[in-house]
Amino acid sequence: MKKITIFLFIVFGSLFMNSCSYDLDINTNPNTPNQTTPELRLPPILNILNDVYGSHGTRVGAVTQFLGAIPGTGTGGRNYNVGFWYFSNNIDAYIWQTEYVYGLTNIFSLYEESQKVEAWHYIGVGKAMEAFLWGTLVDAYGVVNYDEACKGVFTPDYQDAEYVYPKILELCDQAIEQLGKTQGGSAPALSKADNMYNGDVSKWIKFAKAIKARTMSHLTKKTKGTAPTQYNPEAVLTLISQSFASNADDADFKYTGEISSTRSILHANHSANFKIGSLFRSYMLNNLPGSGKSWNSGVVDPRADLMIPKITANIPEKGQYSYGIDFQAIGSDFTAQIPFVPANNNDGRYVGLRGTTGGPGNTALTYVTSPFPFITYAEIKFIEAETYFRMDNKPLALAAYKAGIGSHIDKISQIAAQVGMTPITATAKANYLNSAAVAQTADELTLSHIMIQKYIALNYSPETWTDMRRNDFCSNSSGVYDETSGVYKGYKRPKYAYVINFPGESDYPRRYPMAYYETTYNAEKIRPFGAFENDYMTKPIWWDKK
Repeated sequence: MKKITIFLFIVFGSLFMNSCSYDLDINTNPNTPNQTTPELRLPPILNILNDVYGSHGTRVGAVTQFLGAIPGTGTGGRNYNVGFWYFSNNIDAYIWQTEYVYGLTNIFSLYEESQKVEAWHYIGVGKAMEAFLWGTLVDAYGVVNYDEACKGVFTPDYQDAEYVYPKILELCDQAIEQLGKTQGGSAPALSKADNMYNGDVSKWIKFAKAIKARTMSHLTKKTKGTAPTQYNPEAVLTLISQSFASNADDADFKYTGEISSTRSILHANHSANFKIGSLFRSYMLNNLPGSGKSWNSGVVDPRADLMIPKITANIPEKGQYSYGIDFQAIGSDFTAQIPFVPANNNDGRYVGLRGTTGGPGNTALTYVTSPFPFITYAEIKFIEAETYFRMDNKPLALAAYKAGIGSHIDKISQIAAQVGMTPITATAKANYLNSAAVAQTADELTLSHIMIQKYIALNYSPETWTDMRRNDFCSNSSGVYDETSGVYKGYKRPKYAYVINFPGESDYPRRYPMAYYETTYNAEKIRPFGAFENDYMTKPIWWDKK
């Protein structure tokens, strides 16, 4: 009798996936191979990366008020609750499950299979993706099982972000090292399996450096000093200079849209239940009440037509709109009301974020073939702008800030052209960049200018929540909403915030609740981190503490 290794999927989480292999004396099933080759292993891993980040981004969109949802059946109700900071039905646990069960197990197998044939480039890509996944997970939960992941331990110990962050940076360095090697003679070419960069090793090296720069940029609340545990702006800028040089370097997951499994994750995750949030809409239309001129200038962002669904019916809106006007749909506003289902949802006021293959329910990012970005040149330029700003070099900060806006306008225009929408003209781009909606001088530039434009450009990215947390949302030094000193103008606590977890005016969502797999099956190991306390989600993650 031969021995094979099987995986237990009875309980999905790091707990049981850390004890995931057993040797059983059973015959080998020839239809279910236990080993594969690197070029067959890599494509599903890239898809997993996309699933983790895209699904996480949809949930984060509700927390950051980029997205809202109306009550409904299935996931509609759960996503609706997230907008009020109520994580019902373990909506957060899918991210934990997917990383451990489908992500890390396959990445670790990729290493073993690549080692056998000296496929160093595959190991390098795996290391870069592992760094990306660990950063995503620890930034969401604050506490993870890093050391014993998938090593056969039933009750693993947990580590917090302070321990994991240096490991992420090491993984980026290992990725760069492996990608720089010459592969063995029997190794498959990376181009055979690489959906993202088509085997371009130099772009994967840039990707690893971009992830490293992003990770180090999170440490802005730490005393300026030496990475990996202190904020080092000079090191961040060095990495930026070695990473993405244009939109052509963007890390995009691409889709064909031919069948359901090859359709955009944002198309798949969205429906009539999802709405653009009123905060994002206000930033795009520059009509945020009570704000400074850059957020209340009335200058309509040219990206609005591509990023906000349009009203398609004739609706008299009490003087604000009149019959025959084709304009952006009204956004869900958690800070003023509970979003509701209109008597006739086809009246156009609330337009869902997905059509079939096109039409009024689609934005440029939610067509079946719309790519999903992991990290982009625009994001890198905004990191650069923030870094220079914190170094008090406002002229260079201004230049990077404007480059970030311009590159994202180009990006969204390129996507629009690909999916059959009308791109933004060069004139519209120039007019916007020179308008009152954009800071024009170094003296005028504030951190709010940079971070709000980054919020617009990274709308579906979980990175937006990380940015909001380390910049304390729109609160003052006492933790209370203050539009004068706060960074994210207009981001207020939901009117009906879940008071059991967020009772006070200074309580904001700083982390996900711990996945129920861990609290149920490894309670004593996770208890010391406070995971069972009502205020657990208000506790800042390591990098969020000054």
